[in-house]
Amino acid sequence: MLAAGVRRHWPVGAFLVREGELSDHVLVIEAGRVKVTSSTAGGKQVMLAIRGPGDLLGEFSAIDGRARSATVTALSPVIATMVPGEVFRAMLADDGRAAFNLLRIVIGRLREADMQRLEFGAFTVSERIARLLLDYAGRYGRTDAGRIVIALPLSQTELAHAAGASREAVAKALKRLRAIGAIETSRRRIELLRPDLLTELADGLPNVYSDADEFGGSL
Repeated sequence: MLAAGVRRHWPVGAFLVREGELSDHVLVIEAGRVKVTSSTAGGKQVMLAIRGPGDLLGEFSAIDGRARSATVTALSPVIATMVPGEVFRAMLADDGRAAFNLLRIVIGRLREADMQRLEFGAFTVSERIARLLLDYAGRYGRTDAGRIVIALPLSQTELAHAAGASREAVAKALKRLRAIGAIETSRRRIELLRPDLLTELADGLPNVYSDADEFGGSL
């Protein structure tokens, strides 16, 4: 598939795909990371996923011919190969193993979406942020002087989009996590100091701290 495509480069902040556009090519990420977002009818943005090297994007439109359901934006410089939709469809029709592998990808993403819906309904903002940070640390973290640094340049607004919460609620949650010594933050940088505290919050275990939605005081 890579041999049948064209390799392209995108800078930070560039759109690889825009929600609503009519195109049917697929993208194979070779380097860098992207965020996948979608907007509600009211204009609220939700971050659906972060993808990186080896991930396939755009397969839904390539198969059903409908408009793009999400926007893909570069979080870092990105290298990806664009494969025409007709080439992708022919490959699936001719190669059962490729079709089966695509099915596994789609099922994995459906499971991911189901888990996200469950978390939005069952967990508080603090718990969702704790779960997100632990997930990001496991996928993108690196150890530095005994700390886990999340190597993703995410803003508070982007974290809010990922958590399905307001920016204000996320700011309160991060303030709370700093206050208990679980994390340290700076501009687009989060360091995990006490993952064990995040795990307690992520599991919804009783603790002495109030929820971020009820946390008082100025930000």
